[in-house]
Amino acid sequence: MSARLAAVAASTPAHLAAAAAAGGLAAVLLARLRFAAAPQCEECAPPDADDVDGWLALAHRERLARRLTPSQSFFRVLAIVVYEVENELRHVVGHNDEACCLLNSCCGERAAFLQLAGRAGVSVKACYITTDAPYPVTSGALCREYMLSQSWLTTPEMPVVTEGGDGRRYTRTLAELYPHASPYTRLDSAEQLAFGKVAAPAARAAMERAAGTPAGVAWRAATEAAERLAAAGDALHPLSFGAAAVLADGRVVAAAQRKALEYGCSQDAVCQLLALIDDRGSAPAVVAHCDQFALCHAPFAPARALLVEGGFGDAVVLCHAGKGDGAPEEVKAEALLPALPLIPKLGGASSP
Repeated sequence: MSARLAAVAASTPAHLAAAAAAGGLAAVLLARLRFAAAPQCEECAPPDADDVDGWLALAHRERLARRLTPSQSFFRVLAIVVYEVENELRHVVGHNDEACCLLNSCCGERAAFLQLAGRAGVSVKACYITTDAPYPVTSGALCREYMLSQSWLTTPEMPVVTEGGDGRRYTRTLAELYPHASPYTRLDSAEQLAFGKVAAPAARAAMERAAGTPAGVAWRAATEAAERLAAAGDALHPLSFGAAAVLADGRVVAAAQRKALEYGCSQDAVCQLLALIDDRGSAPAVVAHCDQFALCHAPFAPARALLVEGGFGDAVVLCHAGKGDGAPEEVKAEALLPALPLIPKLGGASSP
């Protein structure tokens, strides 16, 4: 037996080790894969589709089995995504992990969903989450937005169930966790562009009617910032976004997104705006986040988190939500991120 084969066999359950001698390295690797995929005991067998207790118990076991914690927070999050494909129930497991740059980190939910990327015929039934906190910690803004964006995998009614170490649970649908979603949320880039072009005339007419009001001022300033970015031209994405705020002292500030070749390195327009707001030293009264077609979008996930966690939950934000035409809704920023997951270990308060 070769040294490589011996090493593999040494880490293989005894009743499979014989496969190494009989069939070589390929045989033992195949045997290990089959062993890993098969239930090893009744307790470890995958639960039934509607067995919430069973899925959460499995999520706790998987999380506790992880020995190396994330390098920055030392806080483990485990997500199990249960899905159906070809009339067969399956699941994937995702762990959170982190980099030295905090924004280059990945949550457990996205780690699980990424394993389903590009797969056709998949229907996600539920997402189950456990963490190292004693109480249930809800998904963060990025995960909520990402899961809702997966139109070929999820529905807005998909349940997200989280359980704390003390047994308390929190269950909400994706739509409940991520309200006032952009009308572009479940569209691909070509569909977004087509939607914007169709909705633009009604949106622009409504913007003209709102001229002179705080909402109208912010709306126009954000749209103009997006138009300037779009006019500059780029091949990265057909949509451009601008953001503007009317501050409590009456001043107006505006900013535009910054796109990068690797999408995750892009800077959100509202996040860019927040730096200007901090510099002015006055809280935002009205915030508009618009594309080049004058459609108002509630801030995307990173900005939602920063607005709410940063103490600007009382700011009014404009959003066309699912309509994309006429006058936008006006909602408080705090309504964009219900059941905010705040963790005492990381400096916050408790989750619901």
